[in-house]
Amino acid sequence: MPPRVGKRREKRIATVHPIRLWGMDSRGRPFIEAASTLDVSGKGARVKGVKVKLAVGDVVGLSSGGQKGKFRVVWVGQAGTPEACNVGLQSLEFKKHLWELKLPDSSFDTYTRPPQREHRLLTRLKCSLSVEVRSDGADKQVWAFIKNISMGGCYVAMATPLPVEAKLRIALWLDDETKIWADGIVISSHPASGMGIKFLALSRKNLDALEQFLKLSSDPVNPSSVPVDS
Repeated sequence: MPPRVGKRREKRIATVHPIRLWGMDSRGRPFIEAASTLDVSGKGARVKGVKVKLAVGDVVGLSSGGQKGKFRVVWVGQAGTPEACNVGLQSLEFKKHLWELKLPDSSFDTYTRPPQREHRLLTRLKCSLSVEVRSDGADKQVWAFIKNISMGGCYVAMATPLPVEAKLRIALWLDDETKIWADGIVISSHPASGMGIKFLALSRKNLDALEQFLKLSSDPVNPSSVPVDS
């Protein structure tokens, strides 16, 4: 199947710049790592050589040539493909210019989207999964259900959600026989609605089970129809 072509908001220029990334990885552990750009624009960059495990939605710091800025991870290359260890970043400080380059005008250009399999795994998918929620220090679990899920996290519907930054442990029932556990942190909380959870730690077995579930699912969420989560 030929690659799908879309539009970026800004043209990019291919350039290799040494950079340094820092922040918290997908398991909630601090990191500092050297990498380099593949291409850049006024609002983002594609970076290679990122060995630390990151997830879509993570916020990282980036420094280059004495300049620093904050970026959000918008895609992560799938392991085992040519895109492995590549990361797409979107600037959270659009008025700050890190690159000592004359960038193209802010007109649309074409690009090849990541493979459909990778795109699907990084997209939030609608679902209705049973989940047990256990917050730190609580003796009892709360039963709820998941409205949407990705490899990076999920949105749990519940009347009394936990506050932002609360640590928890959840058990997800992917089907009648498959139950997986994940440690997480609340990144958004909406009273009488639910909470967005970012996964901090899953075992390899549980990661594989979740990936298989997402591959078999095909109902992506319309981002405007649900609260923002992971």
